[in-house]
Amino acid sequence: MDTISLIIPVYNMEVHLRRCLESIIDQTYKNIEIILINDGSKDNTLKICKEYLALDKRIKVIDKVNEGVSVARNYGLEAATGDYIGFIDPDDWIEPNMYESMLETIKSNNCNIAFCNYYKDNKFNSSQKTFKFKKDVLGKLDIIDELIGNMIGIEDILPRYYNVMGCVWRCLYKREFIEKYQLRFKPGITIMEDLIFTIEALIYCDKVCIDHNVLYHYMQNKTSSLHKYNKKMWLDQMAVHETLEGMLKDADLDEYMRNRLDSRYIAMAACAIGNEMYRSNAKMKKKMELVKYIVKDEKLKVVLERAKNYNIENLKDLKNKDEALKETKIIKNLQTFINTSKEEIQ
Repeated sequence: MDTISLIIPVYNMEVHLRRCLESIIDQTYKNIEIILINDGSKDNTLKICKEYLALDKRIKVIDKVNEGVSVARNYGLEAATGDYIGFIDPDDWIEPNMYESMLETIKSNNCNIAFCNYYKDNKFNSSQKTFKFKKDVLGKLDIIDELIGNMIGIEDILPRYYNVMGCVWRCLYKREFIEKYQLRFKPGITIMEDLIFTIEALIYCDKVCIDHNVLYHYMQNKTSSLHKYNKKMWLDQMAVHETLEGMLKDADLDEYMRNRLDSRYIAMAACAIGNEMYRSNAKMKKKMELVKYIVKDEKLKVVLERAKNYNIENLKDLKNKDEALKETKIIKNLQTFINTSKEEIQ
């Protein structure tokens, strides 16, 4: 009977961890290995881990100093002994049949990776996030266009697309595949680390399968690090983009994905500016100094200039000329904002 190793990195998760663990323990597929990596928690997280360790022999606990989620997940990968690998975030939870369903999907289609749909939950409601296509199996071209492309970014500025969340928690992987390509999370990458892992894995895949059931509950937590001020956000964003671009270049996909890479860089810059202007408690002068650092970025200038052009060049791919003109206006507004910001902070 195949074993599924489930890797759960935990850091200061005493509020949510029990709900997550109960949903795992109650899985209809019982042959699972539950690997909890306590990443130097300062609350009662480790105590809860040990409590469940005493209750269920399928649980393993690794206690380590705090080094971030990427290193913690890598510890889990090294400790895993199962035939398949799954990842779960400790503030989320899963449907009882998640891994029974996904295992059936990945085995019946003989794939290295299976994806599922998920719920996006918050305190007030829950919404289903599903793939827009109905295919059960994707070949290499579909992997590039439907998955990698939509994980990287939009093809043009207007959002006439759907985003695919490149999170590892919606996937089941063959462990043999992970070890063959020595797939690991990048230490030092502090945001979007699972996006990088997922895209790297997909680059090596010739076929993936889709479980169209909605199986994972992603909890949108407004108090998480993603929603707090990050003084290194722009540096982190640039590191992520450079890593993504490098991986795509190695796969000869960088120019094919150029528009999407550019769109992501523009979005990253806008996010970094918003981080400084709206989340920081610094004085306005300090905020503007940091915004100046962002808007002076040479790569951003090149990307904006290229984006201004490709919307017109790809007119044949757009629904109508009015749409193209709207996109061009958006690019010009972004450039005007940057030029205005430069003048104000000189």
